[in-house]
Amino acid sequence: MRSAYFLYYDIRKQGNTMKIAIAQINPKVGDIPGNARLIEDFARAAQALGADLAVFPELALTGYPPLDLLEKENFIAENLRALKALAALKLGTALAVGYVDRNPAKKGKPLLNSIALIHGGRIAAVRHKSLLPTYDIFDEARYFEPAAENKPINFRGAVIGLTVCEDIWAGTALLPSRLLYRNNPAKTLCAGKASIVINISASPFYRGKSALRLKILSGLAKKMRAHIIYVNQAGANDELVFDGNSFALSPAGRITAHAKAFGEDLVLVDTEAAGPAGRPPPAQDEIAEICAALTLGIRDYFHKLGFTKAVLGLSGGIDSAVVAALAARALGPENVTGVLMPSAYTSRQSGGDALRLALCLGIKTKTIPIKKVYRAFLSGLKAEAPGGKVSLTMQNLQARARGSLLMALSNANGWLTLATGNKSEIAVGYCTLYGDTAGAIAPIADLFKTEVYRLAAYLNRGGEAIPRAIIKRPPTAELKPGQKDQDDLPPYKALDEILRLYLEENRTPPEIVARGFRRELVLSILRRVEAAEYKRKQLPIALKVTEKSFGYGRKMPIVKSLGFIK
Repeated sequence: MRSAYFLYYDIRKQGNTMKIAIAQINPKVGDIPGNARLIEDFARAAQALGADLAVFPELALTGYPPLDLLEKENFIAENLRALKALAALKLGTALAVGYVDRNPAKKGKPLLNSIALIHGGRIAAVRHKSLLPTYDIFDEARYFEPAAENKPINFRGAVIGLTVCEDIWAGTALLPSRLLYRNNPAKTLCAGKASIVINISASPFYRGKSALRLKILSGLAKKMRAHIIYVNQAGANDELVFDGNSFALSPAGRITAHAKAFGEDLVLVDTEAAGPAGRPPPAQDEIAEICAALTLGIRDYFHKLGFTKAVLGLSGGIDSAVVAALAARALGPENVTGVLMPSAYTSRQSGGDALRLALCLGIKTKTIPIKKVYRAFLSGLKAEAPGGKVSLTMQNLQARARGSLLMALSNANGWLTLATGNKSEIAVGYCTLYGDTAGAIAPIADLFKTEVYRLAAYLNRGGEAIPRAIIKRPPTAELKPGQKDQDDLPPYKALDEILRLYLEENRTPPEIVARGFRRELVLSILRRVEAAEYKRKQLPIALKVTEKSFGYGRKMPIVKSLGFIK
């Protein structure tokens, strides 16, 4: 079994105790045999610790989110065979496992998002998810039929409620304010006298979410007067990062156990813990959480795809510096190559800063000047502007020459290319398709420029990972003489706040103007955001670390009128 940290809190309740193992695992989407082996490994470890029950995350057998793999019949059948094989192990420890079940009804969607209680060599009970999210990155109603009811079950002398993710969040602040479900499974279980409510989850990370979960469920535990066992997935799949942070709560809302953040863990807890609160939750440092999330997101993206080495362009700027530092953390510096691609407009400072960065991080470098490639492009296209001016076409050709070289190195060496754009640039289209946007994954594409600087400062807490000269220098693309980002964009502090209000808080133009911004500035930025949608549809996936990121969770038309921005 992969390394895990074990905790046990031994407290008695009126002579009757139940020991529940929180099995916080990192499944891979589609790898049903591998996920089943992982479940078995953790189950046997839980049994060795004396657990009565081991609880695994939502859709632990298939990985989350399986998306259109759910439309493949052989995929569903394999997951059901794996569930039966787990039951056939006849372990002394019961298992609560998330899987995909078939809907026995003749009407409705053909599948159910389910949790099975395996005990005594058989599937002793099954419950299905009632509330199917269809907001942001979620689209579960596309595949699953909601359960009509969820009744508690009796297990080892206790009344237990088995719930799946969203079912425990009805009517809470974790959900969008306009989302009102017709039923509340937690209330139903409370009415059924459930003394232990188990929630299996695949809850993607965004900043501040782990603290919010804990606060909400602590209040719910007190309201229900029940123990809550919350088990979340750890790891990353595509753009989503799952932070783990599983926990157990007493009926008083006190933490009786807490699993680690951003990693697999196995925690054994007595449901009736009444003493000290076990391992305390991790300190909620927002930028530290973001750093951990991005590091995990890069690592799992590479390793789950079977890649070990990364390549990226090193410009001497803050964005590529932060991405390089994250990649070195995630993959090991020996597995990261930074490529310097100077042009006629690249300053000596940029090259020197890039090399100092590589030295600080311990990563490899290559230098490939693009002057000849660029001149060949211009000659072939006859694109050179008169009077020595550097046109937008000429600027984009430089970026695309660099993107082509990075992808060629990727092909030649079996490396994956990291794109280095940030959310501010991507929002307003200040990027070049097939140029600086080329790559397999964009680690900081959900961070505004000001947040990139905060992350750089955090990365330097233990010593200079990113040279101070890079952090202090005004950002520039260096695609023409004397170029600065602020020649084409407003100051990033103002730009980022306008973008945050529009994209993450969904504020209207008048509401943003009321915050003290000029109306003309607000409208010009928002029009640039909407006009750049065609670019974003072609970008590499962005690791999600905010409540509203670009990518799967933002479904905007490309062809549209901009008349709504006024």
